[in-house]
Amino acid sequence: MLAVSGAVPVGPGWALEFKWDGVRAVSTTGSHQTRLWARNGNDVTRSYPELEVLADLLDGRRAVLDGEIVVLGPDGRPRFDLLQRRMHVHGPPETLMRSTPVAYFVFDLLHLDGRSLVDQPYQRRKELLGELGLDRAAAHVRVPPYYLDVDGRHLVDIARAHGLEGVVAKRVASRYEPGRRSPAWVKTALMTTQEVLIGGWKPGEGRRAGT
Repeated sequence: MLAVSGAVPVGPGWALEFKWDGVRAVSTTGSHQTRLWARNGNDVTRSYPELEVLADLLDGRRAVLDGEIVVLGPDGRPRFDLLQRRMHVHGPPETLMRSTPVAYFVFDLLHLDGRSLVDQPYQRRKELLGELGLDRAAAHVRVPPYYLDVDGRHLVDIARAHGLEGVVAKRVASRYEPGRRSPAWVKTALMTTQEVLIGGWKPGEGRRAGT
């Protein structure tokens, strides 16, 4: 499920989350094994072996999660430029994993123990996700907070002040719509500009495809 771009919605019935600058990935865990899948359907498990800790955290439970793979800089903010060092390295060496560790920011739960949750409302999926206790491995797996009954414009100001990518508003009663860009999710991205001298370029990949 993908968000449409727009101004942050104002009014009741919306939850707000911060937008993380990383790579979207769906994880599937079962039989004490975890696989990670990029938006284009590629299996990227070998690029991020530290995220296999999900299987231990779920302790035999079967789950499909949706989230963002990020690398945090020294100030605790996501750094896409650092993540690029990991994106196409299959079986990264220990030195790279130590210098540029990744974290999986989980924001949705789609299946649990063989039961599909995509028709459950957003808020119920969030409650079930919280009950899994995935934050026990905060170094590599995190479940970021979501905010109810807040002024989205205020959250945008907070995101801007902390150098984050933006916010995503999600209808609390909405179902998960696999593969669809839905108005039930609205992303408000914050753009930063800088004067640069271009010495070369290469086509964008992942969520930057087409750039």
